[in-house]
Amino acid sequence: MNTAQLALEQTPPLSVPFRFFLTAPLFGILAALFLLDSGPTIFSSRWSLEVITLTHLLTLGFISMVMFGALLQLLPVLVGSPVPYPRLVSTLLHLLLTIGSLSLTSGLMTTQVVLIQIALFSLGLSFFGFISIVGYSLIRAKSNTAIVTAMRLALLALAITVVLGLVLGTGLGYGYNLSSLAELTNLHLSWGLLGWVGLLVIGVAYQVVPMFQLTPPYPALVKRWLTPLIFLTLLAWSGFYWLFNPNLSWILFGLMDLIGIEFSLFALITLQLQKWRLRKLPDVTLDYWRLGMIGLLFSFILGLAGLLWSDLSHTPRYPLQLGIVVIAGFILPVIQGMLYKIVPFLIWLHLHNQQLNILTPLQLVKIPHMKQIIPDRWARYQLRVYFISLILLITVALYPSQLIYGVGISLMLTFALLTYNLYRALWLYWSISRQLIAKPPMENPTS
Repeated sequence: MNTAQLALEQTPPLSVPFRFFLTAPLFGILAALFLLDSGPTIFSSRWSLEVITLTHLLTLGFISMVMFGALLQLLPVLVGSPVPYPRLVSTLLHLLLTIGSLSLTSGLMTTQVVLIQIALFSLGLSFFGFISIVGYSLIRAKSNTAIVTAMRLALLALAITVVLGLVLGTGLGYGYNLSSLAELTNLHLSWGLLGWVGLLVIGVAYQVVPMFQLTPPYPALVKRWLTPLIFLTLLAWSGFYWLFNPNLSWILFGLMDLIGIEFSLFALITLQLQKWRLRKLPDVTLDYWRLGMIGLLFSFILGLAGLLWSDLSHTPRYPLQLGIVVIAGFILPVIQGMLYKIVPFLIWLHLHNQQLNILTPLQLVKIPHMKQIIPDRWARYQLRVYFISLILLITVALYPSQLIYGVGISLMLTFALLTYNLYRALWLYWSISRQLIAKPPMENPTS
């Protein structure tokens, strides 16, 4: 593991990212419970409140929760630009994001307008606060690397996503009739999944894939141009979609196809780099990334099929299927793979730094290595259960049936395993940390 380019001395307190990481799988469990409660009819339409609720439990409660924590951790370490007052900032952002996510999903489930209004306030504060603070840190960044560029573009994409989401939420919360509901929703989804999450995953991959998976670095040309090209293509597609849809459908199809090609290029390069990795030992996080990259390629194939065959794209279940493959086939596996590397590394780093702190009376305690903090076998158990739930989810989205209960149970089990693994790692940190700060026994004066 090569950490030479990291400013490890600037790493924030462990509580800064961990409050987000430990909350995220709990929202995954909530999503699974909601799926069980909704039953086979949940995927009857992409516009149903059940689908919208489930989507936001995953995108706000799990995906954005992890992304918030990851960026607050990576900014000082990768970019060298710490977030000011990290404990206070992370506490407020976490509280607002949690309240907003719970209020929005509860409001959608119960159709209580006041809950949606609370969600708009909380989510607006949390996201715009996050954008402002991270943007400030990125402006102060001394370097202008590909990772910094990807983070800046992802943050711009997040700002667009949030504005569109607040407009849609205002329509629900205050009863405004939005004539362009479908167009705004499609733009909101595209900027959220492809812009905010997609660009950030690519930017983080430039660092974590070579560092943790011991692969060669991404090609310099790819690192320099890929994320700007995706952002500009998505911007062009959005402009044509909003102004001319559906009059220039062939241009829209071409631009969306180009976005798919750009993301597929990233997936293929990542898979190739993994084949060239220096160590051939089994690594479960590598399998999470491989599953995510295969899911990304499958998303492109499914999207291309919808562009080429209009009959397919106009079927009611096609948008649902495409969304499931993007979220559950690409984004969720990659995020889980990142958690299984970042969390053990941070725990090892903080324990190592604590032991080196000469100002603290120490006992010599053996610091566990990363594979001992979260054992591979437990992460692999979760991967197997998640793969089963992914296959069942894709099947049920095509053919609604009682299998939906199998999806709910398997998803609940996979997020419960993730919760167990993360909380067990934290308990191990607390246990060893207490040993490190314990005063050594006093010597016997008569000896």
